[in-house]
Amino acid sequence: MNSIDLKEQPLELDTTLACGQAFRWRRTQDGFWQGVVGDRLVRLRVEDGVLYWKTYPDDDSSLIKDYLRLGDDVRSIYADLSQCDTHLAEQIKRFHGLRLLRQEPSETLFSFMCSAANSINRISAAIEDLAGRYGDFICEENGVCYHAFPDCRRLADADLTASRSLGFRGKNIMSAARQILENGPNWLDSLRDAPYDQAREQLSTLTGVGLKIADCVCLFALDKDESVPVDTHVRQLAHRLFLPEIDTKSMTVGLYYTIAQMFRDRYGSRAGWAQQFLYYEDLLRT
Repeated sequence: MNSIDLKEQPLELDTTLACGQAFRWRRTQDGFWQGVVGDRLVRLRVEDGVLYWKTYPDDDSSLIKDYLRLGDDVRSIYADLSQCDTHLAEQIKRFHGLRLLRQEPSETLFSFMCSAANSINRISAAIEDLAGRYGDFICEENGVCYHAFPDCRRLADADLTASRSLGFRGKNIMSAARQILENGPNWLDSLRDAPYDQAREQLSTLTGVGLKIADCVCLFALDKDESVPVDTHVRQLAHRLFLPEIDTKSMTVGLYYTIAQMFRDRYGSRAGWAQQFLYYEDLLRT
């Protein structure tokens, strides 16, 4: 195994990889986390402040450092957010080591398109079905074949309308993939350099992509740490913690903007980090 000294920067894989921002990770019996990132099968484990890692079919340390955002000063992020309110400070202590990932934009987009009106297990199954059918073969490990997530061209050319695992989402994924290709090969990646509002607006022009999916892509793939995806869990926790006057039974565009802006007013440019801690707390309550 290869190793990286985390230099006292917190990283807890059990929370980071299971908190709802990525769907292709599994914890193995030997204590490693194993999943597909880009065109590599990845195995990760943290012990005593050291990250042990291996990528297949060959080693790629830059992929690990970029995906886990190892260049972030997480201690400083935690310290700043903990000063905002005591409840968030408690969750940062509880889930110490949770950090945001930097995922590939198109895979993140289509993964969250699979999440619409779906359970986590079914989301993961749909993503693995897409990868197995249309993604490039990576390697075989212990009798299991691993595939990369398919690129936009393959999704645009595929007939996903009859996919039982995707349902109505298949048609939307095909349409969005075609729109991305029409916008140019580097369009999605270029949104990393765009202002947050512009990136979200551009993503929302794609078929099947509303505010919540656009914000997920902004937060988990495009380095927009101020992005706040608002779903049922976030709406409920906002009602419970900050906005007792809101109606928790329905989500309007106006309410979405109100909740997201409340997070940004309260937590600033790291509102997305705060959202992820509070979202994970609420997820475990159900």
